[in-house]
Amino acid sequence: MKPKVLIVENSWTMRETLRLLLSGEFDCMVAPDGEAGLAHALAEPPDVLLSDVNMEGIDGYELCRRVRAEPSLVHLPVVFVSGYPPRADADLDPAQPRPDAYLVKPVKPPYLIAQLHAVLQRTRVDTAKAAGEG
Repeated sequence: MKPKVLIVENSWTMRETLRLLLSGEFDCMVAPDGEAGLAHALAEPPDVLLSDVNMEGIDGYELCRRVRAEPSLVHLPVVFVSGYPPRADADLDPAQPRPDAYLVKPVKPPYLIAQLHAVLQRTRVDTAKAAGEG
């Protein structure tokens, strides 16, 4: 069974490009903004959340904060894909939720796929350790 990825991206073109690129290895779900992404994640939790950072309304950082605040989603890995480097204030504020990976566009498809698999693998290992299996 393929892992489920939720793509939250405000650009239709980028959202569809990511969906097509990832659909060979992942079951892809899409959301056009942070609000819809959070609602979708709560209704049907994915295995990994792939989000743009700069979106109107709930941006990627706020989406990550809300995901981390939800008990049912607290362990959901979050990967940012952005045209901009990480915000400096996110690095300075230890209370700011951090994504599990931050990739700057343009991202080569094989690298993106490898990063998603790596984040999923780390999450499985961390979950097993927390459950006392590792």
